[in-house]
Amino acid sequence: MTVHSNDRKSWLTKLERIGEISANNSSIIFNNIGHVINADMLVEQYQRLDGKKAIGIDKVTKVAYGENLGENINALIKRIRRGTYKPKPSRITEIPKEDGSTRPLAISCVEDKLVQSAVSVLLTKIYEPLFLPCSYGFRPGKNCHDALKALMSSTFPNMNGAIVEIDIRKYFNSIPHSVMMELLRKKISDQRFLRLIEVLITAPIMEGNKEIKNTCGCPQGSIISTTMANIYLHYVIDEWFETIRKSHFRGRAELIRYADDMVYTFERPEEAKRFYNVLPKRLAKYGLEMHAEKSQLIPAGLGAAQRAHKQGNRLPTFNFLGFTCYWGQARNGFWRLKLTSRRDRFTAKLKGLREFLWKNLNTKHTGEILKTVMRVVKGWINYHNVSDNERRIDVFRKYCMRIIFKWLNRKGRRHSMSWARFNLMLKAIGFPKAGKTISMFPTR
Repeated sequence: MTVHSNDRKSWLTKLERIGEISANNSSIIFNNIGHVINADMLVEQYQRLDGKKAIGIDKVTKVAYGENLGENINALIKRIRRGTYKPKPSRITEIPKEDGSTRPLAISCVEDKLVQSAVSVLLTKIYEPLFLPCSYGFRPGKNCHDALKALMSSTFPNMNGAIVEIDIRKYFNSIPHSVMMELLRKKISDQRFLRLIEVLITAPIMEGNKEIKNTCGCPQGSIISTTMANIYLHYVIDEWFETIRKSHFRGRAELIRYADDMVYTFERPEEAKRFYNVLPKRLAKYGLEMHAEKSQLIPAGLGAAQRAHKQGNRLPTFNFLGFTCYWGQARNGFWRLKLTSRRDRFTAKLKGLREFLWKNLNTKHTGEILKTVMRVVKGWINYHNVSDNERRIDVFRKYCMRIIFKWLNRKGRRHSMSWARFNLMLKAIGFPKAGKTISMFPTR
């Protein structure tokens, strides 16, 4: 069935209607939907845009673009309608990773961000009703903590099971454009809208002063990249796994995925092993590669943890969403999965805080610097303050306090600050406390 949503309603009304249609009929193919992207919608995307983000190669800021917003938006809409819109190359900056490598981050120009945002909003309305419960990344009403809770719940019933941790090598930069477009055509037949998507994901990139053709991937940093990445893995992984777990596995098998971070839990280790051997072939079929060094198949479950403990060993750990997941004993003596902040990222966060403060050693705006530090510390605590991670939170707070204390005393030089006075100052500026722990256990 094909849908023509060409009624003369506001873009928001049309958008909601598309979402309703998609939710009520999963077999629908959408046609003539690109017109939802109009001047009003682009103005809305402009207002949502974070003006503090890095600017693109044209050096135009959000404020500068907004000085002639109506003119700019109308000209942009005309180019989109005529099919002559072409995004400027994205500036690539390399972000260091914990393993010493770097992650390329694409920084688009303001105008291109508006188009990316509008396309992403429209695609989300179409695909959100289709996405499966196993997918948690960049979805309305879902977050990392929800994914972690799902992981805890799925491991609890498995006495002698297994866990498969999967890392896809350079996932965002490996998505084949032709396959991506082919998958989109399963739901969308609007050729102009599809062409607009293709223009966005194939936009060239700038490395230094050199413009490079983008032949593969949706670089992280672009607004549309997370949406495209979710759609791709919905077809490549989620739907496929949902099918085979019902037809090929006798025991429980669950997937918890947040973007390209994914963990599989199995009741039966032999089925986990079969899956682990088949998955690389499935990924290769769609132009992706499993990172063998960062992927693993490990035993899991209460029974497995007890046996390992009796033998003087511990079950192997695995990482998920910034946490190291390990098996430990609860207060009642039962073994269960626990979480602690990853040591490498814990250390990196403290190192980054120290470098930021020392970089601003001679600034006169001490209050503003401390406000920034408080936001960073509070953000880290809010995310990591989960069940079983209280000790790591306490250690993090203490290290942060020491770093700030040393910075202030180095900054004050002759007028050093006592620890007692420092504590009074922390109280005055609202140094973050641990607060209420986020429970990782299912509510009854």
